[in-house]
Amino acid sequence: MHLLSILGIVTLSLSGFSTALAIEGEPNVNGTLVQQHLRDREKLIALEKTHRQDHIFRQSLSPTAKRADEIVQAIRQHEIDNYWRVAATDGQKERFAGQAFPLARPYISNTTLWKVVKQMPKGALLHAHLSAMLPYDKIVKIIIQTEGMVISASQPLDTKEAKQNATFTFAHNNGTLSTTQFKIDASDYIPNTEVPVKTAVANFEGGEAAFIDFIKSKTTIPPGESIRHELGVDEIWRRFQAYFGPTGSMIQYEPVVRKFYQTLFQDLASDGISWVEIRTGGSHGKLVHNGDEEIDPDLDAWWHVLVEEIDKFKATELGKSKNFLGARVIWSDTRINNRASITKSMKIALQRKQNFPQLFSGYDLVAQEDLGRPLSDLAPELVWFRQQSEALNLTIPYFFHAGETLGDGNSTDLNLFDAILFNTRRIGHGFSLYKHPNLIRQVIEQNVMVEVCPISNEVLRLNEDILHHPLPAMIAHGIPTAISNDDPAILGQDVAGLSYDFYEAIQAFDNIGLAGLGALAHNSLRWANFEDQSSEDWIQDIDRGEHGTGTKARHIQGWNREWEKFCKWIVDEYGSKYPAVQVD
Repeated sequence: MHLLSILGIVTLSLSGFSTALAIEGEPNVNGTLVQQHLRDREKLIALEKTHRQDHIFRQSLSPTAKRADEIVQAIRQHEIDNYWRVAATDGQKERFAGQAFPLARPYISNTTLWKVVKQMPKGALLHAHLSAMLPYDKIVKIIIQTEGMVISASQPLDTKEAKQNATFTFAHNNGTLSTTQFKIDASDYIPNTEVPVKTAVANFEGGEAAFIDFIKSKTTIPPGESIRHELGVDEIWRRFQAYFGPTGSMIQYEPVVRKFYQTLFQDLASDGISWVEIRTGGSHGKLVHNGDEEIDPDLDAWWHVLVEEIDKFKATELGKSKNFLGARVIWSDTRINNRASITKSMKIALQRKQNFPQLFSGYDLVAQEDLGRPLSDLAPELVWFRQQSEALNLTIPYFFHAGETLGDGNSTDLNLFDAILFNTRRIGHGFSLYKHPNLIRQVIEQNVMVEVCPISNEVLRLNEDILHHPLPAMIAHGIPTAISNDDPAILGQDVAGLSYDFYEAIQAFDNIGLAGLGALAHNSLRWANFEDQSSEDWIQDIDRGEHGTGTKARHIQGWNREWEKFCKWIVDEYGSKYPAVQVD
């Protein structure tokens, strides 16, 4: 049946009117046909909203949550009109809601909407890469405070050019240094000579602040480079992947690693994140024990530390007060590696899963999709890995990166098809999914969720700003989605949490609002992999949500309680300050 017939819309024909008739009257805002048009308009908008992935969540909002949603909408609109809408003048650039994140970031923390987002319980962080989760200035400060840490550089850091070209390495030394060199930024520094970190910092031109700025310059994409979209995707990925090299030695020494994890979990919990699934494994897991200088050849050493630090933080006052649920690891291999290397790492992953069944959650392939090997090329390895998992009675589902591309029909775009055929439980990024109507239906029918990383996609040149991101299209089509931050230490968020990505989403799109953010957080827990489950149990728990009887339902119920407290806080804090607007 035609949609207009369903809505009962009246259509007009002017063909029977004579052009000789006199023109009479004036447009009447209260006219019958005008009012009919407006009613039909409301029906059409309401009908479309029933297809959104956040529709059911919105329908279940409590009166307090509905009121909070209205208040936040008023806050957002007030700030768009009175804070963000600043026309360009002499010496001042245009400021507008939804502008490129590196340009908007300095202004965000001054907004009331930011204060709201910071307070929000955000559920689970499902897509983040270990070595780029915690800001590097925090890691460097841990290193500076740790006894016996040394640094070496590939060349003297005595010029700006040298600092740009040099590489550095951190290590632990038991005090056996036989050098009198104390300045790595002196012209007579001998390359690759180890210098105590505390000494190097004390003698660094500009002191500790300048030393940290140097490290960050080697590990963080600067704002100016983040917005150079004319340089293309490959260019930014070359820079991006190069930043991972220097970070490897920063988190190898056990005392640093332990403090790293405690700081990371503190930051996540403080930002309202109760669960995290970390992508790491294939190229990580090297540990130098307390007081040692060499890496422990035992491949389990690193993972024992992680398990201990998860349990330790959960037992802290902050961990308990924030109801921090814990973490799991998605074993990740670099997709550009050759078959032998990937197969070898897969064998290591299978053994780690046997040794740490609760820690390891699933498997993924990472790094740039456009220049990496497509999933179809790795089908032999992926089929073999699944067969081995089943033979060993191990549950290691796939959580594939797929569709992180501007392409339409290229190999990266087509990874989406392979990911679905391999029964991936979630899709990392899925940026190009909106181009595939049949795949959209399959994703919805198979309960596959997309881990959306808005700021990452912008900085890595898939969209120029948040306004050009396909997130609204995904939500409108009914695709299950949740927000993640990917590599915040490198990409410019410079925090471990999700607040900037959440802020970008609610601030940019009228249709999201507080309720839409709530639905995204709720989804993150519905699709979190808290425990090993068969495919049938996995889907059943997603469908049941908080109405189930298992671990997932219990955690979602806990989030629901925090959500209601949060909404009440909004009403109490801002209800009298901002008039509510009517939500369609």
